[in-house]
Amino acid sequence: MAKQRTSVPEAISASLLEVAEALDEQGKVHQALAAYLKLIEHYPDGRDVPVAIERVLAIADEFRQKGQYHVAMRTFDRLEAAHQGQ
Repeated sequence: MAKQRTSVPEAISASLLEVAEALDEQGKVHQALAAYLKLIEHYPDGRDVPVAIERVLAIADEFRQKGQYHVAMRTFDRLEAAHQGQ
């Protein structure tokens, strides 16, 4: 049986998601956001993008729940900019 090959973009996208999730788990939310947003912007067709978008939205909601409305709005702005960069 032949081994399925992963494209370079797929491999990078998956690695970015792993890095983002690891940073997220360590409580390094702003650094995780940067990785999630890079994945969304640079690999818009990647299979990991929906997960990254969900997490960015959840992080923005966490900021909102803490009363950090400015940071939540900035997170939405960054997500919108990453999405428009496609």
